[in-house]
Amino acid sequence: MRTILPSSAEVLEFRNRVMLNYSRILRFFMERFRRKRLAHFRNTFPPEQLGTILDVGGTPDIWNALKYPCEITLLNSDPSEIHAANGYHVQVGDGRALPFHDLAFDLVFSNSVIEHVGGWEDMQPFARELRRVGRSYYCQTPNKWFPIEPHLGTLFLHWWPWLLNHYFVIRYLTLWGLLNKPARVTAAKSLSEIHLLSRRELERLFPDGQIFVERFLFMPKSYTAVRH
Repeated sequence: MRTILPSSAEVLEFRNRVMLNYSRILRFFMERFRRKRLAHFRNTFPPEQLGTILDVGGTPDIWNALKYPCEITLLNSDPSEIHAANGYHVQVGDGRALPFHDLAFDLVFSNSVIEHVGGWEDMQPFARELRRVGRSYYCQTPNKWFPIEPHLGTLFLHWWPWLLNHYFVIRYLTLWGLLNKPARVTAAKSLSEIHLLSRRELERLFPDGQIFVERFLFMPKSYTAVRH
């Protein structure tokens, strides 16, 4: 009996369908977590208690959803991220050296940014600046030890960083690589900008803060350092 193997076009179509479905599932859970996180933020910092907010590394999206009646300033190192921030104050800058005086804002907010500023030597001044400029702060970051890496869309691989130094692994064994088909230079640059944190490391960066835990299937998915 002759075995009929699928054609390369059929294999490609199947792979694309799997990636599309996985991407949809991932977006569904990300949106669910986002809604839950924003609800927690609103409960922690009710809008009537705030007058001024600085979002370090942020975009208008979160504030469009929250609709806080506050004076909101968006600071980002990438001008394209804030070019359409109608109704908000915008400023291009570096989160490691904020151009504001001490305690200038009622709240300094940062969501999934600190893991992108560089290594430990960059995270330390970033955290110090959030603590310096804000009377209170809110800094969220994914958990290094959660099985799913949120940027690359992989299971467990980020626990062995040396594997991710291989272009083949990034390009063909991660959802991000399969969907974006990055060149070697792009893959290396993107990977160099991601440094996930553990709870202990976040506690060291924010010694005067309280750590809130966001869980999925009883596992810590992300941490948020908060000072009221």
